[in-house]
Amino acid sequence: MRTSQPASDASAKPPQVVIAPRTLVLLVVVALGGVLLVALVWAAHAILIQLLVAVVLAMALEPIVRPFERRGLRRGQAVAVTFTAALLAVAAFAYLLIPPLVDEVTSFGHHTPELLQKLTRGDGRLGFLETRFHAVEHARAWIAQGGGPMLVAKPALHTAGGVLRTGAAVVAVAFLTLFVALGGRRWFDGFLDVVPAGSRERWRRAGSGVAEAVGGYVAGNVLISLIAGAVTTVILLLTHVPYPVPLGLIVAVFDLIPLVGATLGTVIVAAVALTKGVPTTVIVVASMWVYQKIENHTLLPLVYHRTVKLSPLAIAVSVAAGAEVGGIVGALLGIPLAGALKVVSRELVAWRRGEAITPPSFDAGDPGSRRCEEPATNGSSKSNEREKRMPT
Repeated sequence: MRTSQPASDASAKPPQVVIAPRTLVLLVVVALGGVLLVALVWAAHAILIQLLVAVVLAMALEPIVRPFERRGLRRGQAVAVTFTAALLAVAAFAYLLIPPLVDEVTSFGHHTPELLQKLTRGDGRLGFLETRFHAVEHARAWIAQGGGPMLVAKPALHTAGGVLRTGAAVVAVAFLTLFVALGGRRWFDGFLDVVPAGSRERWRRAGSGVAEAVGGYVAGNVLISLIAGAVTTVILLLTHVPYPVPLGLIVAVFDLIPLVGATLGTVIVAAVALTKGVPTTVIVVASMWVYQKIENHTLLPLVYHRTVKLSPLAIAVSVAAGAEVGGIVGALLGIPLAGALKVVSRELVAWRRGEAITPPSFDAGDPGSRRCEEPATNGSSKSNEREKRMPT
């Protein structure tokens, strides 16, 4: 039996999608606003990076500021004492580093004519440059062609501009860090007053976790750098290389920079060790290379795992990704940002699952902790009562 199907209505029209003009205008406004926001962020990316660095430094200084507050000092006084101690540390570093550097530059300037004469005759430790490669003749020919002034002018201008930009950035970051340290907690407490009472405790816990991760990263990085500087100083003392303490401080500062910092410090130390001969330089470089391997494969993962609570794989990926996106600054901020993302993602997952994470212990010196704790507790108790009243 063949069943007949009703014929389709030829006069039926396909459904039409009508977009209101208001929706189109709203879409265009949102798109233009997004473009303008991206352009604004790109135009102000330098100051935004400085602000991000200042926030990280302020979080790192918070564990030092709080003990002074617990001793009865006001917030401004505690921050002033902390910054004064930091300035004294910088002044001590400059006192140990700058005088030997000035002496070496002055001595080099006095001995430059004698060194040039020995190089021209093919004598001294650098005489092989003339005897084997004829460096003096090539240099004279190049200067005669007009390349000498450009050789000196361009690097000098580039170096001077880089020094000025770096100095201005350091001063700006220092002031921003001071302002964030003075008002950062008050800003965060004001933000907690705006959010709903039921989620206030979760926001407070996430903020505390981010601050703990960032502070742990800075403390771990400083600890590793101090160890690197101390090991370098011991190596230079044992090999009788001049200026072991200033060179150790230089290595400690460069070791703060991931990926390339240790290599730059080794190059500087090797250049100074050449004054004691090639065998001494080989011993120093080999010793520092062995320590760097121990630091990269053992010390660094161990310290960061305890301070930032990240696995070695997450540390390596965060440093590599940060360096790829933002260069040296990105490499410096990669690990604390990864720790902050871990804390935030943990809170998000707990919120989606309806789970509660055990809050950290409240600091008695934090004036905003108890004030933020009570609304969250009331909100959670109300939710528990509602769950009890719900039928099973």
